[in-house]
Amino acid sequence: MDSQIVQEISKILGELVTGSKITYLFQKNKWRDYYTATGDKMLSTKWKRIEDTLNFEMDKSNSITPFIKLIEDIMKPFEFRNDINLWNESLKDINKVIAFCGLELLDNGKVIEIKPIDTLQEAIQRTNNLYTKLNEYDVHPEVIKYCKQELLQENYFHAVLEASKSVLQRIRDLNLSGKDGNTLINDSFNLKNPSIIIKDNYMVNDTEKSQYQGLKSLLNTICYLYRNPTAHSPKMYDDRNERDAIQALLLISMAHLQLDKCICVRFLED
Repeated sequence: MDSQIVQEISKILGELVTGSKITYLFQKNKWRDYYTATGDKMLSTKWKRIEDTLNFEMDKSNSITPFIKLIEDIMKPFEFRNDINLWNESLKDINKVIAFCGLELLDNGKVIEIKPIDTLQEAIQRTNNLYTKLNEYDVHPEVIKYCKQELLQENYFHAVLEASKSVLQRIRDLNLSGKDGNTLINDSFNLKNPSIIIKDNYMVNDTEKSQYQGLKSLLNTICYLYRNPTAHSPKMYDDRNERDAIQALLLISMAHLQLDKCICVRFLED
């Protein structure tokens, strides 16, 4: 672990905790607290206590585990529940640094391994990745839930693929169907015998029928464009292009927003 990276992270973490919190975390992890061990008043600075203890524990264990552990201990989402802005800024600041050693802090407070970066510009770009941009669009949570890992890795093809699967799973959850793909959609949104309808839409006039068919068409379009193609078949979008990925995920988010308004009308016979 580069000493400058340890120092920069120590300074960020030191601003987020009190001295007593540092003492607690060191004791909890059974780490040697240099301030306590040496009695050196020069080590009373919070970030310096963190830096020296991390260096000692990493050298002792010949591992970066203490480094990751302390980040995760301090960056617990629950601790920032009353200050979301501080959480977001701290997350970005930490990721700008640890990206150089092949690590990334997720918004669940866990650190994962990624491909290391080499330049400052790449670090800035990564902190402004597709996942961050989608949050600005207020994308439906179901989209993020299914493809969060792929988004963070900027794996556009699999991000869109997993997100498209989320739509089909949502339909299955609504009507407890075991079908898949366009068959699932067409059977569930059958105009003459539907198992899923839009709430308060009874398809009694052309406007209501058009709205219902519009939703069905949207779902089928997502399935045809993003769910059915494989990694080796021609696609209607460029899975290497961030703009195309955003457009696809916004379309899938729209489908989820409409499914929020749907209910199952299937009646089980005794």
